[in-house]
Amino acid sequence: MPTYTTGELAKLAGVSVRTLQYYDQKHVLTPRTISDGGRRIYGDADYERLKLILLLKSLGLKLAAIQEILTSDNGQQVLTLLLAEQAKRLTHDRDVVTAQLRSVAAVQKSLAGATNLSLKSIQDMDRLMENHRRLKQVRVKLVSGGLVMDALEVAGLVYSWQTGNWWVFGGTMVVAVIVATWLMRGYMRAVAYVCPNCQTTFQPRFWAAFWAGHNPRARKLTCPHCGQKAYCIEVFANPDQVK
Repeated sequence: MPTYTTGELAKLAGVSVRTLQYYDQKHVLTPRTISDGGRRIYGDADYERLKLILLLKSLGLKLAAIQEILTSDNGQQVLTLLLAEQAKRLTHDRDVVTAQLRSVAAVQKSLAGATNLSLKSIQDMDRLMENHRRLKQVRVKLVSGGLVMDALEVAGLVYSWQTGNWWVFGGTMVVAVIVATWLMRGYMRAVAYVCPNCQTTFQPRFWAAFWAGHNPRARKLTCPHCGQKAYCIEVFANPDQVK
């Protein structure tokens, strides 16, 4: 069975030695053995685990979430569902881009052909672009609102520090909490979660979701259908599917 030193495994996987050392420190990828000379030795199973870690990181997951997925009892179901959702997103994006390219080609052909412009091509292209914008609208709104809230907090802090009037900072914090709650409520109404255990799509209660642990793709919730608490995959809410 082949073995690898830290440098050999790093070269094989296309990462830096420092990355492997960091994964070791965080107990996400520990070496199989340590030689008498203190060299870390990895095996094929470690290489496969590293490839999976790099894949999950490419999907936007933090190391803490990856470690929990890899060590949890239902990690296989969470991983399967996560990859299925990512495949759906990529397929959808590919189909949207392909349709947009066809529409652009049709418009170009109409423009090059003569004076008669195909309105249907323009309408189709506009509809597809609008659909694509809506998929990102919720997250853009949340991020934009968060930036405004941060700016308000900093302005209140600076003003209170310079004037000694800390009531202003207290007021800005109250406004920031109200804005954050409003943004979060709007966000939670627009998304739903899929249970990795029974594949039920549901929308959790606001405060349950607000305090739940989360990463960019999932939130740790209790499924109302099977009662399983796990990292449920975040999807855009579809009223016909949400329970």
